[in-house]
Amino acid sequence: MKHAVTTVVSLTLLSFTAPAAGQALVARVGDVTRLQGQGHNVLLGYGLVAGLDKSGDGDKFLPTMQALANMMGRFGASLQSLDDIGSAKNVAIVMVDVVIPEHGAREGDLLDVAVTAVAAKSLEGGRLLSTPLVYHDRNLEGLFGFAQGPVVLEGSGRTAGLIRNGARMEQDVFINVVTTGGELRASGFTSPWIEPQQTYVTLVLDDAHAGWSMAAAVAHAVDKELSISADVDRVALAMDGKNIVVLLPEHQRGDPASWIRDIEQTPLLMESNEARITINRNTGTIVITGDTRLSPVVISQRGLTVTVINPLEDGTVPKAPFEQQDFVALDSQQQRQPNVRDLLEALNRLKVSFKDRMAILEEIHRAGKLHAKLLYEG
Repeated sequence: MKHAVTTVVSLTLLSFTAPAAGQALVARVGDVTRLQGQGHNVLLGYGLVAGLDKSGDGDKFLPTMQALANMMGRFGASLQSLDDIGSAKNVAIVMVDVVIPEHGAREGDLLDVAVTAVAAKSLEGGRLLSTPLVYHDRNLEGLFGFAQGPVVLEGSGRTAGLIRNGARMEQDVFINVVTTGGELRASGFTSPWIEPQQTYVTLVLDDAHAGWSMAAAVAHAVDKELSISADVDRVALAMDGKNIVVLLPEHQRGDPASWIRDIEQTPLLMESNEARITINRNTGTIVITGDTRLSPVVISQRGLTVTVINPLEDGTVPKAPFEQQDFVALDSQQQRQPNVRDLLEALNRLKVSFKDRMAILEEIHRAGKLHAKLLYEG
């Protein structure tokens, strides 16, 4: 007989009592949103790393030789032919990336530099020569900074590295989060509540919390907290499942930071948290949020049989229709509906592998007995 394991989830038909609204204050608006316009920007460069131990590009990669010749020409060293530097295997052409923090950067700030070889076998021992940095959007012209310094290899690879504080900003990069109603309408937000001459900020829900119910909850919380101080009937409006527009009152236009602070610190009820199961195949983790309920179901996977059942009217648990060699009872006393958390705890006690746990969840979801969204990462 095959080895059979029965996992029984016991429950009664009593409804689960949700916590009182006053006990559900578990987050702030700023914990689940960011401001539109706030985010990381990238500066790019195309430069040369020198000082390599015969691991550079050499004459087999013509762009490197041309770049080296151009650089030497700027300093008055003329070449008759690229053959004159063809044996320079200590030089490699690289792509350079610098991430500007989400709150911007000022002239003189030092930022980390990511360096990636284009053709070289290794950047070990190399030093990035002074490389100009431009904005990633070609429509925004200008020189924003320079990058240079010794390359420190990252991880086990030899063709990518980092230069700590290797970029110096030559221009300010400001982050503008305030916009006019006219600009919002031009971007597609056409609600009559948005007035062209008024000013607004837009809250953007992170992907893990995006959805109409959460957007409405954020708008309601901000409205309740700030409409009186703004002296208006409505201060926030959910435009879709991800964007919430918030009015910047006229008396706050000279000090938008304090108004934004008040918005981000607004307490938020998280009772509408969506039921989700997020599986990361690379790390072997399963993250559960919300009320991930299960309906009665039986599934067999690699000789493992899982049974989710309801008790009889008298409260007793019916006997499983097959021999049980191992038995784990779930939630037999807590008197609530079975959920994925109970199931995973039992599978963990039975030492079921991550691959089998994932397969069981997928099959239950495919059968329509798992009442939650199933998402994947990695």
